[in-house]
Amino acid sequence: MKKLLEEIGKKLGYKYFRYGIPYQLECKKHKNEIDYLKSVLADDLSRDVLNAAIKCRMTRNYKYLKPFYDTNNTKELMLNSGYTVCFDPSQYFPKDIINLSTEEVFIDGGGFVGDTALNFIGQTAGYFNKIHIFEPIKRNCEQIRKNITNLSDKVILHNLGLYSSCEETFFEDSGSGSRIGKGKELVKLVALDNYFSEQERSEITYIKLDVEGAEMSALEGMQDTIIKYNPKLAICIYHKPADLWELPLYIHKLNPKYNLYIRQHHPVNETVLYAV
Repeated sequence: MKKLLEEIGKKLGYKYFRYGIPYQLECKKHKNEIDYLKSVLADDLSRDVLNAAIKCRMTRNYKYLKPFYDTNNTKELMLNSGYTVCFDPSQYFPKDIINLSTEEVFIDGGGFVGDTALNFIGQTAGYFNKIHIFEPIKRNCEQIRKNITNLSDKVILHNLGLYSSCEETFFEDSGSGSRIGKGKELVKLVALDNYFSEQERSEITYIKLDVEGAEMSALEGMQDTIIKYNPKLAICIYHKPADLWELPLYIHKLNPKYNLYIRQHHPVNETVLYAV
């Protein structure tokens, strides 16, 4: 039965494979890793969010996540490009975890239309050192240029994706759910460790990753920076079935000095790991 369910899941695709009975089997298989992650998380709220996120995927019922997200936090923002985004302003910037200084060098991995960068500018009241926005899709980069009109030496747009290596691949352009390895648009990918100089990497203070399932690859491409320079991290851990435990444990293995927190910023998705 287990083998049959796994084959069905693979044929249906990852969007379906991630839920229900196949996910229960996956969690049972990785129980030791999940239990260990719970032991290293920094607070009880993180453990509660992890438990709820796993349970909702096992049962396909998102009621378990509702206690951890207040829908009143959701804001709508009309951007210069005419695009409207709905977001939680505390996503990537929860004040009880992330302390922002006036000298931040922020890496926005998966810039989309510039909404996170704009939120960062608002959170810092414009007092920061630099923002590097990485976005591989040309259409999204055009949106960013419209939405962040003060692109300058302080706000740098890179029409590139963050990955484990420097290469070119095809990308599926489907708005906020774009994916590497599919589609028709050829994009360039870079490893952060190779893209920036040693001096530039030493100045990076905060890295955010929302790269639609390529988070592990992007982390692999910046492992030297994480080990040497301890930048604050905000990593989306909901795109792939095992991201909930594999990504936190990978970071913990790279740099055990980090305190790990998990927070929920949407009634369904937007489960984010913070490492500080």
